[in-house]
Amino acid sequence: MGLNGGVLVKLALTVVVLFGASSVLEGGTEAALSGTTENAANSFSAGTVSLTDNDAGSALLSLVNARPGAPVTNCLQVTYTGSLTAGVRLYGAFAGPLAPHVRITITRGTTATPTFGTCTGFTADAANHRGLGAGVLFSGPLSTYPTTFATGLVDPTAAWATNGRVSYRFTAEIIDTNAAQGLSSTATFTWEARS
Repeated sequence: MGLNGGVLVKLALTVVVLFGASSVLEGGTEAALSGTTENAANSFSAGTVSLTDNDAGSALLSLVNARPGAPVTNCLQVTYTGSLTAGVRLYGAFAGPLAPHVRITITRGTTATPTFGTCTGFTADAANHRGLGAGVLFSGPLSTYPTTFATGLVDPTAAWATNGRVSYRFTAEIIDTNAAQGLSSTATFTWEARS
């Protein structure tokens, strides 16, 4: 009885241990029911914001051996080719001591058949956008032209759409002052779209 009793006790302890282990391994989940659903084929793509112009890499303005009272006027068309609507601002950069003595006037409008560098068929906007006259966005010394997007001239079309086009007429002339003699400057004009 001593040997069988010990085997029975060991057997009973083994059953208790196995039962306890099976409860722990199940992790306490007692539900045998579940369900799922899914939403497949999701896709992601970013839109585009893009501007082009018709300058073909050529300068818009060139004053050579210029004198006061002899302005140069040329036109350029900017086209929006992005897929998202965007606002556009104009700004630029200049270098050289002549900048305070060069008056720049920028007029916004349309051209039926634009050709870079000529203003044939240019029609200024009827709106007086900034109190400077019909379509005029800027008129002043080159040295006062905005140089960053943050301070840039906001184009009146708040949201340019794909294939939106605007023509800009630029006029540059030397301000009548003796201080301009022999000086020179360079400038870059930038249009930037942001959505």
